[in-house]
Amino acid sequence: MSHVSGLNTNTIVVGVDVHKYSHTAFAIDCFGQALGIHEFSNDYLDKFVIWLDSLGSRENLLVALEDVNGYGCHIVKCLASEEIVMRYVPGILTERKRKQSIHREKSDSVDAERVAKVILTNYEETLPAKESIANQAERTVATNLDFLITERRSLVSGQTIMKNQLHAMLHQLQGDHYADQFIKVFTPKSVKYFQQSMCESENTETDLERLALTASIQRRLKRLELTASQIKEIDDSMKKTALSSPAVQALRVGVTGCGNITACTLAAEITTIHRFRTKAQFARYAGIAPIHKSSGNHKRLYTSPYGNRKVNRALHTMALYQISRRDDHPGKIYYQKKLAEGKTKLWALRCLKRQLANRVFQTLKNEYNARTIPAT
Repeated sequence: MSHVSGLNTNTIVVGVDVHKYSHTAFAIDCFGQALGIHEFSNDYLDKFVIWLDSLGSRENLLVALEDVNGYGCHIVKCLASEEIVMRYVPGILTERKRKQSIHREKSDSVDAERVAKVILTNYEETLPAKESIANQAERTVATNLDFLITERRSLVSGQTIMKNQLHAMLHQLQGDHYADQFIKVFTPKSVKYFQQSMCESENTETDLERLALTASIQRRLKRLELTASQIKEIDDSMKKTALSSPAVQALRVGVTGCGNITACTLAAEITTIHRFRTKAQFARYAGIAPIHKSSGNHKRLYTSPYGNRKVNRALHTMALYQISRRDDHPGKIYYQKKLAEGKTKLWALRCLKRQLANRVFQTLKNEYNARTIPAT
């Protein structure tokens, strides 16, 4: 599928404000002049495509979308099947555009227009939609991994909450030494022990308050067991899905500290490295590139709070693994070099994350080129 490499005088940008049952599209030309407004729903996406075709040639058409994973998923699928070029617009850019405007009223058509104008003014800060640039295999793997990782993240979060509750409740029931006989408290073996202990307490306990506490602990232990089994099931599914992803395999082999879950997270978020032209653009997407703030002779660099936080966290995990190794790993040597230069530990870690972002970009770029460029 061909994609728009930039803007020109013939470009028509259509911003879409997405809602659950209805959507509003606002079309502008390269000078920001309005060309038309169209309201539609997911039941009439074919009419939306006809309206897009009425604006001009598809070669000059670019659809800007803010919400692509939620209520906008049906629009994305339709436009991808029609091979209409799409581009993602981060929500923070449209919000910034609203705050900078003299007229700050909010409506569906105004919001759609702002989404379109972000493309004209902040084109380099947006990304081509993965549906417009990735092949079907890459999209399928990325989508499957994203579902699995999202579900796993939710289960792990719930598991942590249950463990913290159980720590407090077991301490209340059995005192300070409830976990003395276990190195780790909530292993399958220890959970079985606590379940048996609760059953014995129910048969011998006469205090109603302690009986209620015992029953509550039992229910949580059962949910903890179920959650652990579901996490294992997801991990197994993730391993099978990862086998069909060359990107995941390349990351696991090419980047130290990039385990299966981390590699799957990166593959799900990036989808295809072809979306990024340079390693600097990828670092900015990950929120690794610092923000420059200067005035006169006063120049400072600040950590970016923006970017894809999931990718940022994956790079952070790899960086921590490398600096904690006992051997002289290049990542650890680089981190210590930055400390010797006078950098703080946190800033040295950020420098290492930038190098890892470059390594991830180059690894995926090499893998992509190996698949797409035929051998001579």
